[in-house]
Amino acid sequence: MPRPDRRLPPPALRAPPALPGAEALRRRLYLAATALGSAVLISVWVLQWRQGTAEPFVRFGYPAMLVMCVWAAAWLLQGRSLLLAERVVFLVNAVAILAQLGLGLVTPQTPGVDLTSPAYWMLVAVSILSYLIYSTRGALWFSAGFYLLGVALPWGALALRGEGLGDQPALARVQLTCGAVLLLVYSLAWYRERFMFEHGQRLMLEKLANTDPLTGLLNRRALYAAVGRLLEDVQQGESGALILFDLDHFKSLNDTFGHNAGDEVLSGTAELCRSILRGSDGLGRWGGEEFLVVLPGVTASQAGQVAERLRRLLEACPFAEVGRVTASFGVTACRPGDDLRRCLARADAALYRAKAAGRNRVETHWDALPVPAGTSELLGRGG
Repeated sequence: MPRPDRRLPPPALRAPPALPGAEALRRRLYLAATALGSAVLISVWVLQWRQGTAEPFVRFGYPAMLVMCVWAAAWLLQGRSLLLAERVVFLVNAVAILAQLGLGLVTPQTPGVDLTSPAYWMLVAVSILSYLIYSTRGALWFSAGFYLLGVALPWGALALRGEGLGDQPALARVQLTCGAVLLLVYSLAWYRERFMFEHGQRLMLEKLANTDPLTGLLNRRALYAAVGRLLEDVQQGESGALILFDLDHFKSLNDTFGHNAGDEVLSGTAELCRSILRGSDGLGRWGGEEFLVVLPGVTASQAGQVAERLRRLLEACPFAEVGRVTASFGVTACRPGDDLRRCLARADAALYRAKAAGRNRVETHWDALPVPAGTSELLGRGG
């Protein structure tokens, strides 16, 4: 049987898992926004058309934007690129803002606020979208640039007409209100960025404090907490079990092949175990070449079957440099009234019997069997 190469990159260099849930949430939010936007576009267009007062942009621009909404909804429902949809919608809305602002220059008989007011609220919406697509600084540059353009163009058109600030107080109020809203949006985006950064730092520190750096598994500190949660569930009537296993003759392996090969065996063992355990199971490096598996909702008999699967899998997957590696397993069920020491002592005792019986086997500690005195000191301190 060919020996697969079990060399693995350090946990810190492995790609982080994807976040399909976050993307699915954004997709749903965009679909809802598209549906709401389409309803608003249709309602305004129909009302103004019936009244015979439809502005040029409403008459021609709203149908074009409705087409964009229909395209975006179809694109998102088909599960296509979220980034492309965001950028197309962003570009179309940016062009729509410029078109509305430009009407102030080509329609001198209409008050500036009537033509440009909708553009400011579109600017707010597009600015929010820009904070989702780009960095906070990039979105700020876009928002500030478009806002200054939105202020300069209408007042430039009014200046050409010979009008001043006192002639268009409503336009000034709309612009000031839009500026205040954009400033609030930026403040929220800045706070969100800082919060996400600090939250990420905190999660990273928690992971470092609870993760074994070599294997990427839970370390002993995190395993204490996992066993504690399991015992709390057992107190409430749930079942639970522990598997403590130890790689056989690991000290000899290290002496023969070197510590780098030993590290590869430990990392490869962790990957193999992860491949068949449930997401709810706890798997950690107990110390040296010892590993602990925390199994909620599992009886001793079921845990023995899991241990046997782990034993066979490890035996059947030789490592590239050192060949076949085996392990001995001790299994125990957790009982009401147990504490961490008692539970682990029983698993330790079962593991001791597995080693004493020849290694590469599974032993289960049943209630009728006493825990030998000094078991913890006899176990796993040299393979």
